[in-house]
Amino acid sequence: GEILLRMLKCVILPLVVASVITGLGAINAKSCGKIGGVAVAYYLSTTIVAAILGLTLVSIIRPGTSQEAVDDIDELSLNQNTNTLDTIMDLLRGAFPDNIVRATFGKHATLLENMTRDDGTSYLKRTLEFKDGSMNMIGIIVFAIICGVIMSLYPSETGPLMRVIEAINELTMKLVTLILWFSPIGIFFLIAGQFAGVENFGEMMKQLGMYMVTVLVGLVIHFSITLPGLYFFFCRKNPLTYYYNMLPAVATAFGTDSSSATMPVTLTCVEERNKVDRRVSRFVIPVGATINMDGTALYEAVACLFIAQVNGVSLNFGQVVVTGLTATLAAIGAAGIPSAGLVTMVMVLNAVNLPTDMISVLLTVDWFLDRFRTITNVMGDAVGCAIVESVCQDELSSELVPNREGDAEQNLHPLLEEGQGCGEKHCDQKAIMGSTL
Repeated sequence: GEILLRMLKCVILPLVVASVITGLGAINAKSCGKIGGVAVAYYLSTTIVAAILGLTLVSIIRPGTSQEAVDDIDELSLNQNTNTLDTIMDLLRGAFPDNIVRATFGKHATLLENMTRDDGTSYLKRTLEFKDGSMNMIGIIVFAIICGVIMSLYPSETGPLMRVIEAINELTMKLVTLILWFSPIGIFFLIAGQFAGVENFGEMMKQLGMYMVTVLVGLVIHFSITLPGLYFFFCRKNPLTYYYNMLPAVATAFGTDSSSATMPVTLTCVEERNKVDRRVSRFVIPVGATINMDGTALYEAVACLFIAQVNGVSLNFGQVVVTGLTATLAAIGAAGIPSAGLVTMVMVLNAVNLPTDMISVLLTVDWFLDRFRTITNVMGDAVGCAIVESVCQDELSSELVPNREGDAEQNLHPLLEEGQGCGEKHCDQKAIMGSTL
């Protein structure tokens, strides 16, 4: 079990950095202009909303808190040696590391120490210390996002470097796939170790059931209220009709547990059944498979606070903000492999110094919840196509974006032409594009 966690931690850095850069680098900002900006704004907004929704639900339902532990948790929260302002300031400092190489080894954190003056009065002494052992993932992801955006602005100058990063991304996907082949053995020992140390097995099962309910309620709200609301607000059309036309993609997403395997069906439903401009869909769907992970962001936010509640740790507001932001960034960099949240969840837990061994307990139900996360991710991409088309009507009608099918594919998403990965489930884009055409 420990070996599995070590292998997962080993691939976090190349996995997240390479997938973020290749996903954002695929956006040809010079040719897409407003379409690319609107699409990215939609991706980030819905992912942040999903993370906030998850944090809100888990804070209200409190699935990991038993009634007997409430008093103990309140006591633990008073003894935490930090406060909200310091946590937020550490987050801002971490987003812009002074040494990107050093950020892969640790991060700065503010420590509070009770001191006593000569006259007997006490005060808090703040010291900024560098903590080894946990990567500054927020700073690394911000650096990767900036690099990806710059590389999209200068594709000819940065083309050779992009191809190297794409190769690293492909290599990392292969490594993660190999690790997941080993995961059943590692997960078995992790779960056995966790359950062996549980004093009240019935209480643990009750908490796990409430955790499932919390995640499913959040996904249902996002799927049936947030996304249809956005669709109606921007498109002024009946979202039920749009959803009905997407039923084949929803069924495929639930069955395959893969948004990449669902992509041909998604493109067919969006273009042929919902009549969305193919110039928009051929950009939004592949790129959205990398950086539009609403269900994953919601799931990781809920899981992180659930683990904190089970361990009797009460996070302050600043730490909750860090959790939400890290879950959003982790969702952007999540690989498209089955249970990819397993890899990025380690990153979210490390951001607020929570134990990672509890992940094994969540894996007992992850296979089921992952299917509903995939449905939410696929529908988020589909709704994004309609919203981007509605907002960018002028650009599309004036043919500022190329209308020829070949040009559209080349300019809107150049990586499709090269058959590079879209960042979701290591897919062959040539095969996908060929099957849909």
